[in-house]
Order: sequence, then C-alpha cells, then structure tokens
Amino acid sequence: MSDLVSIIMNCKDGEKYLSASLQSILDQTYKNWELIFVDNNSKDNSKNIFFDFKDSRFKYFYINKSISLGMARQYAYEKCNGKFIAFLDTDDLWLATKLEKQISLFNKNEIGLVICNSIYFSHNKEKIFYSKKPHTGNVFYKLLENYFISLETIVCKKKFLDQILFKFNTEYSMISDYELCIRLSAVCNLEYYNEVLAKCRIHSDSESAKKKELIYREKFNFLEKLSNEGFEKKYKHFLYNKKKIFHKIEVSQIIDKLENGIGKIKVLKSMKKILIFDVIIFILLITPFSKYLIRFYRNFFFVRV
Repeated sequence: MSDLVSIIMNCKDGEKYLSASLQSILDQTYKNWELIFVDNNSKDNSKNIFFDFKDSRFKYFYINKSISLGMARQYAYEKCNGKFIAFLDTDDLWLATKLEKQISLFNKNEIGLVICNSIYFSHNKEKIFYSKKPHTGNVFYKLLENYFISLETIVCKKKFLDQILFKFNTEYSMISDYELCIRLSAVCNLEYYNEVLAKCRIHSDSESAKKKELIYREKFNFLEKLSNEGFEKKYKHFLYNKKKIFHKIEVSQIIDKLENGIGKIKVLKSMKKILIFDVIIFILLITPFSKYLIRFYRNFFFVRV
C-alpha cells in the first residue's frame, strides 16, 4: 500500500479557477491522498464548487472568521493524516503524474523536501520556472541567498516538518511557504524531479501581486527571528548571508518604487542606507527612462499579468 499524501489547499474567495485546480488533484495517477480544503470565510461560490466534486478524499473545513494565510495553513496542517504533505493553491494546477513521480524520490532518509519544475502562465504568456537544474542536497544557504522554490512544486515529509519550530508562522500572511522551506532546509535535504509537473497561474487578483511591500516586511521580520533563535551561532556564515539578503530586499523595494513611477528623490530619501554604489541602482537612478527599462526587462524575462 502506498503512503498517504495530505494535500493542503487554502481558499479565500477562489471560485474563479477552483474547479480546474480541484480536477487536477482528482486526475492524479497516485491515488492514496486526502485533500484538506480550508475555506477561509469565502463569500463567493467556492463552497458549492467544492461540493460538486463527489469524492470521499475531499475534506472540507470552514473558518467563519477570516484569518491570516499562515494561520489557515497551520489549521490545515493540524488536520493532515499523511506521511507526506503537498500544497496547491486554488488558482494553480498539477499535471497528472506529479505526486507519483515526486514521491518516488523519497528514497533516502535525509530527503525531506522534493520539488519539480513548473510553468508560470498568464492569459497570454507562459514560461518555464527552472531553465536549469536548481541546487539540491543541503540548500539552506542557497535558499537564503536566492529563494528558488514555488509552492505548487512542493512535496515534503511530515517527520521533518515535526522537527522545525514553526510549521506555518501564524503572524505571516505572505511568506508562510518561504519560511517553511527555509526552516525545512536546515533539518533535511532537498531533491528535484527534473520534469514540469505543475503550473502556476499569474493574475492580477493574486495576493502576491497586490502586497509586495508586506512580503518585504515579513521577510525582514523572518530574518530577525532566525537571528534571535541562534542561527548566527549555529551557522557559520549566517550573519554575512543575512546582510546580503537585506541588501537584495532593499534593492527589490527600490526597483518596485521606480517602476511604479515614484520620483527618484523620494526613492533616495526612502533608502535606509545609501545603495547608490549598487551598479543596477546607480544606472536606474541616472537613466531618465528607468521605469520603462524595468518593465521591458520584466516583460521579457518574466510572465506578467
């Protein structure tokens, strides 16, 4: 008998793409799974869409007062019975063999997290997520330096989740999966299935598209938490990497502000410290059409709404 996989799906007014996401779970070739569907006080037709699917593996839980995404995922996690945990948002999709192929890679005791390739897509464009194989094995510092995991690709082993301080930090609304994977990478190894097995939908209604500043604040907060928990003593180069990550986040904030048309003088005043010696920032600050350069770059290299 194959091991049970618990699939967490958190829903907050997710009716628009929900049916396709649920069908992609039902189509899995790996059959021993349960869906933990948490309806976070949705006001749309999500509940009715869910119950259109007649399958005993679909388990519905309703929260009558809206809570943060971190709290909702923690609530869902506590309902899970599986040896493995996977995640799918209401607007994303899985290919039929996803679970079957990724579960096959949990063949070593130290592997606690398996990811796959994915396609990011919008109504008129799509792009493969990994153009080259990502880092595997002990990836704690790699994830800190340049986070490279997309939620819909994740399958993790519950025994390692039980070892970390927070499964899902209830104070975070935007980075609960970011925190989860970084904490997991400190206690287990990561493996990669080199095939596209999932699809991530990019659209203007997504929370990440609308709340970038909150994402930045939560990342700063999380890094400080790791410092306070003794990671600076436990991991030799943690402090050095932390400074590099702070710098990257600050650069991202500045680029977002310039793209959104905020005046360069205001951007300079908003800097916590001078980043003008960063080559990218220097070029953008002296170029009169920097906003269009940023948009051209992002439209060329990334899937946009």
